[in-house]
Amino acid sequence: MKRVRWPWFTVFGGALLLLALLLWGLGWVYDPLFLMIASGVFVCLSVVLLSWPWAVLAPASALAVAAPGLWGQPWPVSLSLLFLLGGIALVVGGAGFLFRRQAHHRQVRRKLELSYGEEVFENSLNILHVIDREGNVLRRNRRSFELLGWPHRRTLHITEYVHPEDLDRFRIDLERLFERGEIREVCARFLKEDRGTLSVEIQARRITGKLAVLEAHDLSDVQKLQKELAEERARYRYLIEDGIDALDVGVILVDGKGQVLWANLALGKFFGLERDGWIGRPALRLLEKISMVLEDGESFISQVREGYQAGMGVEGLIVQVRPGRGREERVLQYSSIPLAGRSFRGGRVDYFADVTALKKLEAELREQKRLLEEANERLRAFNAAVSHDLRNPARAALGYIQMILSQHNGTIPEEVRRDLELARGRLQRMDRMLEDLSRYSKMRLDPSQFEPVDLKKLLSDVREDLGSVLSGAELRLPQDLPTVFGRPSLLSELFANLIHNAIKFNDKDKPVVEVGWKPYRGETYLFWVRDNGPGIPAEYLEKIFKLFEQLDRSKEGTGAGLAICRRIVEEHGGRIWAESQVGQGATFYFTLPKVPVRKGVESDAH
Repeated sequence: MKRVRWPWFTVFGGALLLLALLLWGLGWVYDPLFLMIASGVFVCLSVVLLSWPWAVLAPASALAVAAPGLWGQPWPVSLSLLFLLGGIALVVGGAGFLFRRQAHHRQVRRKLELSYGEEVFENSLNILHVIDREGNVLRRNRRSFELLGWPHRRTLHITEYVHPEDLDRFRIDLERLFERGEIREVCARFLKEDRGTLSVEIQARRITGKLAVLEAHDLSDVQKLQKELAEERARYRYLIEDGIDALDVGVILVDGKGQVLWANLALGKFFGLERDGWIGRPALRLLEKISMVLEDGESFISQVREGYQAGMGVEGLIVQVRPGRGREERVLQYSSIPLAGRSFRGGRVDYFADVTALKKLEAELREQKRLLEEANERLRAFNAAVSHDLRNPARAALGYIQMILSQHNGTIPEEVRRDLELARGRLQRMDRMLEDLSRYSKMRLDPSQFEPVDLKKLLSDVREDLGSVLSGAELRLPQDLPTVFGRPSLLSELFANLIHNAIKFNDKDKPVVEVGWKPYRGETYLFWVRDNGPGIPAEYLEKIFKLFEQLDRSKEGTGAGLAICRRIVEEHGGRIWAESQVGQGATFYFTLPKVPVRKGVESDAH
C-alpha cells in the first residue's frame, strides 16, 4: 500500500489547531497579554515559512486560537488585538516576500550558471532575457542594453520592446514556450528605446516552471545582405533584360505557371505587338495571337500546343509573317526550350530567330545551283560537240592530208608539201587539245569510290613509264612514301605530268627532280615536286594552271597539263600551287587526303 505524504503546511495547520485547543483547555487564553504573544508568534512563523496563498492561514489560525479569549473581552481589546495581528501579518508577510524573492533570484542565477555560465550570459553576442510567463524580463545581458537601450532598467515588459504588430503572436509563442519547453526560429521585431526597429530570430528554453531564457539573434546584418543581394539580382536582371532587348531575336520567357515573365522588343517588332501588355498573361494566348499573322498559323499553334502539353521542346519550326500594320514580311525560325532547373522548373524559353536573309540566300543558292546544272548540261552538250562535231571533221581533214603526203610525196611541189605538213601539225595539235579538253571536262570523281594507294609502288611504276624521258636526268624519290586515298590512274598521271614538265622545261645539262612529302594540316599530306630549272616569274605562278596556257610555246604540248593536274588534285579534295624564284628552279606543292574525303557541291562550269 502506497504511503500518503501530507503537505507540510497541512501538518503545520493541524499543529496550530491542537495548540489552540491545548491553550484553551489550560485556561491560558483568558490572559490577553499571553494571547497576543502566542498569536503573534504563530503569525510570524506561518507567514515566513508558508508561501502564498497558504500564508493566509496564519492570521486565520491566530484568530482561531484567540477566539475564546476575545469572546469575553471588551470590544476595544478585541479590536486592538485584531489590528495587532493584522499589522504583524503585513510586516512579517512583506519580510517573507522579500526573503523568498531573494531566494528565488539566487535559484534563477544558479540555473543560469548551470545553463549558460555567468560569463557567457553577459558577454553573449545575442540578446539574452530571463522572462516569466507574464512577459516580464527579470534579467538582461549586456547585448540587450547595447541594442535595445534603456541602460538604467534591469527589467522590461514585452509590451515595451516587442513591436505592436508582433505582440499577439509573441504572446502565443510565449505560451507555447512554457507548455512545450522550448521554441525555435521565431521571427519578430523588437523596439529600441529610440523607437527604432530591430529584426530578430528567437529561440528560447524553459528553465523552471515559471521562467525561461530567451535568446534573440540580430538579423540586421542578414537583412542588409539580403537587401544588397536583392538589389544585385535586380541589377543583373535589368542587365539581362536590356541585353535580351538588344538582340534581333524575339524572346519570350515563360514561368512555371505558363505565364509570360518577359518579352523583348524584337518580338513586338516582328509581330506588331505591344509586349508590355502581355507580361503576366498566358504564354499560349500570346502565341495564339502571333499565329493569326502567320501563313499556315493553325499548323504552327497546333504544334506549339502539343509541345507545351507534353512538356517537350519545339525545334526549328519555320514560319512566315504576313506583312501588315506595324510589321514586315519575314521568315522566322521558332524554337521552344523547356527549363529543367530547380529555380524555373516548368518554365520555357521561346524565341523567334529572323532567318529572312538566310532564306533569301538559300533561294539564291538554289537558283545558282539550277543555273550551274544548266551550265553543266550545256557543258556536257559542248563536250559531245567537241568529241563528235569538231573532232571528227578535224581527224577527217588530217587523214586526207596524210593520204596526199603519202601517195603524192614525190609529185607535190616543195612549197605545197611544206604547207601540207604545217597543216598536218596544226590539225594534230588541235586533235590533242580537243582530247585534253574532253578529258578535263569529263573529270568528275566520287570520293566513295576512292581506294588506298601505295605511293611507293605508284612512283616506281611512274619512273618505269617515263623511261627515256628520264635519260640524262636525276629523279630523287623518298623511301618512306605514305599511303593515300584516291584514284590510282589519276594520281599516276598527276606525278608523271609534274615530273615530265620539270625535265622538259629544264635548262640545265643534268636536270634534277626531287619528290618529297610530310604530314600536313588535319587529315592530309603535303607533297612537292622540286626542280633545278630556270624558275617561273611570279606573275605567271597562277596563270600556268589555266587551260591551254604555255610559257614556252617552242616546247611540244597543248598547255593543258597543269590545268589537268589542278583538276585531279581538287577532285581529291586538295589544292595545288607553285613557288619559284627565277634562276633557282620551281617547286609544285599539292595536298592529298590520308582518309576518304567529302567534297561539297561543285560544278564543271568553272
